[in-house]
Amino acid sequence: MPVKCLLLRLVFVAGLLLFWGLALHTAVQKSPTNDEPVHFTRGVVLGQNGDLRLQFEHAPLSHRLIGLFLQSEAEMPRVVDLTSWTHGDRLQIAQELVWQMGLDVERVFMLARLPIIWLGLILGALVVSWAWVWNGRHAAIIALILFSFSPNLLAHAALATTDLATATFYFGTVYVWWLYWQKHTVWRWAAAAVFLGLALATKLTAVLLLPILFVLAYVGWRRQSSFWEPALHWLGLLLPAAFVLWGVYGFESAPMFGISLPAATYWQSWQSVLSHVDSGHPAFFMGEVSSTGWWHYFGATFWLKTPILTQVLVLLGLIIVVLRRNLWRTAVFLVLPVVTLFGVTTLSRLNIGYRHILPILPFLLVLASVVVLPLKGGNARAGRSRSGRLSPRIQKLFTILLGFSLAVYGLNTLRQQPHHLAYFNPLVGGLAQGYKYLGDSNLDWGQDLPLLAETISLDEKETWRISYAGVGDPSYYGIAAKQLITADTLDSSFAPANPAAGRYAISANHLQGILADADLFDWFRRTMPEGNLGGSILIFDVHKQAAGKWIAHCLDPVPLLTPAAAELWLGQVGLRHLWFDCSQTWVFPEDGAPGWLILPQSESWWVQDQLSQGMAERLQLVYRHAPSDLGPSFDVYYWAGGVVEMADGDDMVELEDGTAVTLPHTLANIIQLHSYTPVGDTWYTLWRVNTTTNDPLSLQAHLYTGESLPLVADSLGFSSDQWQP
Repeated sequence: MPVKCLLLRLVFVAGLLLFWGLALHTAVQKSPTNDEPVHFTRGVVLGQNGDLRLQFEHAPLSHRLIGLFLQSEAEMPRVVDLTSWTHGDRLQIAQELVWQMGLDVERVFMLARLPIIWLGLILGALVVSWAWVWNGRHAAIIALILFSFSPNLLAHAALATTDLATATFYFGTVYVWWLYWQKHTVWRWAAAAVFLGLALATKLTAVLLLPILFVLAYVGWRRQSSFWEPALHWLGLLLPAAFVLWGVYGFESAPMFGISLPAATYWQSWQSVLSHVDSGHPAFFMGEVSSTGWWHYFGATFWLKTPILTQVLVLLGLIIVVLRRNLWRTAVFLVLPVVTLFGVTTLSRLNIGYRHILPILPFLLVLASVVVLPLKGGNARAGRSRSGRLSPRIQKLFTILLGFSLAVYGLNTLRQQPHHLAYFNPLVGGLAQGYKYLGDSNLDWGQDLPLLAETISLDEKETWRISYAGVGDPSYYGIAAKQLITADTLDSSFAPANPAAGRYAISANHLQGILADADLFDWFRRTMPEGNLGGSILIFDVHKQAAGKWIAHCLDPVPLLTPAAAELWLGQVGLRHLWFDCSQTWVFPEDGAPGWLILPQSESWWVQDQLSQGMAERLQLVYRHAPSDLGPSFDVYYWAGGVVEMADGDDMVELEDGTAVTLPHTLANIIQLHSYTPVGDTWYTLWRVNTTTNDPLSLQAHLYTGESLPLVADSLGFSSDQWQP
């Protein structure tokens, strides 16, 4: 073997081993994510007794791989002996097995994740191979770099879930099918059938490969034989692929629809997943929470979470393909699976993560590798011509720019290691700003408990409170901090609209509102976090709990909260409570002392325009709550205290006898008129109470213009029986 060829192969091996090392390091650093305990349990069950009852909405191949090394664990409990096994709830079974049976969680999950990491190497080899076969060694190098430093592929290669396996077999099936149409051999046909069967046994959505492969058969057809030949080649795949699928299901046969069906669990899973898709799933996207999804969710997610260089190279690759007709046939093999999967996911209500479009990424990396063709290193087999190349000067400049960009791409990935699950491209602020755009498996999958434990251990003198959105057990990692939410039960000492002093660690999912009460942490949304752990947990410092003497309730037409409920939301007791009509009157009691106003939701209030600038800044919206089981719709404003002044109030008034009086002016020794501001037919007045009164007072105004009859208004939105100095 020539030395140059040997060195090149060593480069490819080194690149794939780098991917393996980064994924392994990530797997070691991260706690079990939300879906992993159930996948882990399925793997254990399949290894122990082959029982398929937990395969809810999932095909079993990934789980067989996940359980591969777990069979050697002598201390692994028999799942059928667990208390929760008889109930059949997969979540309860997983919780008991992982966190209540004394397992060494780090060790067993490392064993569960290892097969997926190795599967990542196979995917990388397939990506590099397709790029090389299609466009030569330089294209293969580009594909290798893009793959080895891909944050999204690294993130999911390090987890014991189904997503990386799906991407591997989805991509591998199409690649082998492409090879078969380059040159018909029985081995390539058999490999395509096996890959198709494995893909179908990995994820239910792999059924999309059936129409894709049918269309691609005609794309690869050279029109030198019967029109029906491609269809026959495609039909020939189905029986062996079905046999492989059945084999992964352990050659199960069970009654369904009144007959005995092979792989009956597969068809039952389809029933479950279709029901799940129809009902939707709560998700966060760009400040909104919805269970019905957004049509543009996956397009935006791809842009937000795919490195900019990858997106640019894919775009350049598409342009080059369009300009080179001889590339079209292979390009369809790359583009059709992408468009099909992307289109189907766009129509889905399940908007819970980039992972659902992860299988498109390997195709795009091969497509991106086409950028080498205009350079001298292009492949003659791809139709490189002198007229299709760039000038030598531009080639050199482009090569330098491409090399520099790839180096920066790799360094950025290394800088983010091992927090790849929370990757966001720099144009939106990177990992630190991701919580503003997406949630769930895009960002916060409960993976950073070890990082939280380390952070708390370095700052043990502080009072810590945590709200963790994952399925992990904080106590397993030595975290003794008070948990604000346990099994959807709120800690009674937590005041959502006025938190106590201390340090708060809040999972991004909870901050975003993926909770029974979506606005529980709205106070923190209005505060800049002091820290960010792996992108998934936000750290907030509350230096001092706000103090106040009163709570003023707007009548809409009745109070929005009872006095007791209001004090619970604010963490205060024994405050003065007042009731007023905020549409025409606002009240600032206790001589301007600090306090809170509980109001109907509104984007602005008329009083904010009438207060002086300094006063308006002291009136702040601190909490907004949408209707939920825990409370109605309301806003909480905090008045920081101070003498109330109007923005442009007049300080002179003319009495009935024509006497000009400088304000404030006392009436009946009960109240003082401090200032007033006319705005058209509306007059705003500022009053101060001097003493209590039992008289049923009201305010009446007569407006004389001299051009018509007087306008009369009678208004007082704060009853006189509540008046105090």
